[in-house]
Amino acid sequence: LLLALSLHSLHSLTHHEERMPQFCSLLQRCLRAAIAAAVCSGAQTQKIAADFLREVYVELSIGLSVPISWRRDRTEYSLALPREAELVAIRVDVMLADSAEEQAIWEQGGDLAFRVPSIGLRELLSPGVSSTYVEVPSNETQDFRLELVDAGEFALRVVRTPVTSTGQGIYPDPARLYPPEGTLAGLSLVDSVGQPASMAWFTPRVSIYFASVRAEAQGVRLVATPNDPNAVLEWRLDGGKWDFLVSGLTSAPAAVSQAGWTLLQIRVSSSAVPLSLPPLLYQVAVARGALVCHPSCFRCSGPGIGDCKSCFPPLVLHGGRCLYTACQAVGYYFNATSERCQQCHPTCVECSDGSQNGCTRCSSSRYMMPPAELATFGSCELSCPFGYFVKPTSQRCQRAPPSLKVERFYLRLSLRVSMEDFVDNPDTLKAVLRTAAQTLAVSPQDVRFHRYENVEGGLGIYFYLEVENPFLKEERAEDWFSIEKWFAALPVPVDNIIIMSQTQLYPPGPRPIQDPFLQPWMWAVIGAGSSSIILLYPMYYFWFLRKYHEQHPYKPRTGKEEQFVESVLDKSDPQVLSAMANSTENIKAAARAAVAHQQMKNAALTGKT
Repeated sequence: LLLALSLHSLHSLTHHEERMPQFCSLLQRCLRAAIAAAVCSGAQTQKIAADFLREVYVELSIGLSVPISWRRDRTEYSLALPREAELVAIRVDVMLADSAEEQAIWEQGGDLAFRVPSIGLRELLSPGVSSTYVEVPSNETQDFRLELVDAGEFALRVVRTPVTSTGQGIYPDPARLYPPEGTLAGLSLVDSVGQPASMAWFTPRVSIYFASVRAEAQGVRLVATPNDPNAVLEWRLDGGKWDFLVSGLTSAPAAVSQAGWTLLQIRVSSSAVPLSLPPLLYQVAVARGALVCHPSCFRCSGPGIGDCKSCFPPLVLHGGRCLYTACQAVGYYFNATSERCQQCHPTCVECSDGSQNGCTRCSSSRYMMPPAELATFGSCELSCPFGYFVKPTSQRCQRAPPSLKVERFYLRLSLRVSMEDFVDNPDTLKAVLRTAAQTLAVSPQDVRFHRYENVEGGLGIYFYLEVENPFLKEERAEDWFSIEKWFAALPVPVDNIIIMSQTQLYPPGPRPIQDPFLQPWMWAVIGAGSSSIILLYPMYYFWFLRKYHEQHPYKPRTGKEEQFVESVLDKSDPQVLSAMANSTENIKAAARAAVAHQQMKNAALTGKT
């Protein structure tokens, strides 16, 4: 190249001799550059410790190991991680030295160190051994440094994406909080070969995507268009520096990691967004050669349109394909076989097929009878069979739980019609019963005619309905109807509606007089007996008892005490008696003296009496 430049300059100067000094100066500079290039080329042939590094791996806490495509001449790297990879570590693989000279080179300059500036961590690394795991904040970057003695420092920027390892975003999506002016109208990615990246359909209210480019593609470009023409667009790669993005034009090429993910972020700044909300951030995790489903598929086994496993609503999965089912006309369903909208059964409002038992929604005058309790389809019947009731919130026939009590209450309708007109027109009764069942959202068999009567003054009638449903309580019946609905549905005007219980409709009569606990004559006998006892007891105690003692003086018994003492002394143990006294005679004498003393006291008492 330098020689060609010199010859071209020499050819030009043959016609311009005055420029010869300039040519000499240019030739001198070219020769110096050539010598410097030769010296650098010779220096590059000399090996250093960095040449023995085979690869640097990022170890994820979810059990994956991602290489960063290590090169000696590259000092900065970046990598995007799945959302669930909260911790990362660094592992370095080194090639074995082939000679003693190479081994000496590695030993002199192969000291490795791992450093995290944000937390002040620095530790020495051994080849093939992972470093300490470091936490990576969500939606934030974490900078790592790999130090090598003779090669300097290498930087690695790691960012956690909001996308899981299976390609799913977060719910609810942050874009749902923003007005339409703060969102994008379009977003697409094109790889370096010019082919569009495999990516789900773009929706302004979805800000997180997972895309894939072909394995041979080296990079990707993005194109974005905002809904607000005055909005400012910016984009960045793997949490790096923000760069301006012109609406509708492709961005600068962004390199895609060979083994890991690359995160592209687009920031939309619009003055129409409230100040309380930050600029909306769209994020696309790009992988090379990864399995990305067809735009109509939610989950898949391949990239084709027939490889779907589940679909985005309102599409329906049929034969591995996600087909449109949103038939515009009411009363039609999507036939997956013919891929056309066909009419439902006449009794259905919405259905899953054209049969009578394929209804998914019934009209207000019909009620669904499902084949099973948890079934979402069934036939639309005019009334539920015996033993089934309609739950007002579902319009489905179902059995009441055994623990639920069937309650009964009454509705009194004040109809502005004469008795003669009401009796002569039998359709009025049918219309009232049908309107009551539809308004209360219960089966017609749950609403029955009870009775009717004239209003005072003869200006109308009171029409009574009996309602019996375990799912409809009396206190909640007012929530299911309004006077406007009744007034518009009934063939005769209605003034008011009153909910009544059976006790209110039929108040209890006067209670019968109960017989007294005791008859009056019984109370008289009890009173006379009590009075007699109160009067006669003191008379008996103070009069008759004293009179008796005066007529019968006290006569104590004699001779018994001596016999008792003799018996005790004869039957007692002599050893016990000897311990108490010297002889038995002394004890007998003492006993006789005690008996004589007692007799004297008794005689004295008798004299007092």
